[in-house]
Amino acid sequence: MGGGGTNPWEMNMAGHIIHVHSTIPAPPAQVWDVITDVAHAPDVLRSVSESEVLTEGEYDVGTTWRERRTLFGHHGPEQIQVVESEPERRTVVEAEVGNDIIRTAYRLTPSGPEATGTRLAMTTTVEMSHRSVLSRAMWAMFGGFSYDRTRKVLEHDLEDIEAEACRRAKAG
Repeated sequence: MGGGGTNPWEMNMAGHIIHVHSTIPAPPAQVWDVITDVAHAPDVLRSVSESEVLTEGEYDVGTTWRERRTLFGHHGPEQIQVVESEPERRTVVEAEVGNDIIRTAYRLTPSGPEATGTRLAMTTTVEMSHRSVLSRAMWAMFGGFSYDRTRKVLEHDLEDIEAEACRRAKAG
């Protein structure tokens, strides 16, 4: 597992960006199934304590659910919506939390000699352009802690997705 990220003390109107990635020894279809199984997120992701799907049908643009977790100092529940979906390749979800918009993009790339693995890259951004000047200044002074905790949550999500994708691949 690895990844870069921006310095938490560098903030512009677009907010903060965290990149994490991992290579998972399971095919993209298995990884996709885990990522898009939002109803069972609390059973898979240690960072999610509740999840309730609010729309019907298959996972696609417009799919909406409510979940409870903590990212960038925001404590759920948050309503999340799929804004992009390319099955087994890429999806983007976003939540409007207070004055911020938190967006997470998942990119799946086949890996390995026979494409039996998946490189999963996650990019999470928080847009803070609607915050007051005082609120942005407070984040500049104290936001590093939330940034570091959020990065750790996302790294745990990668570990949890990998474990579940491998379990599902074996159960086959």
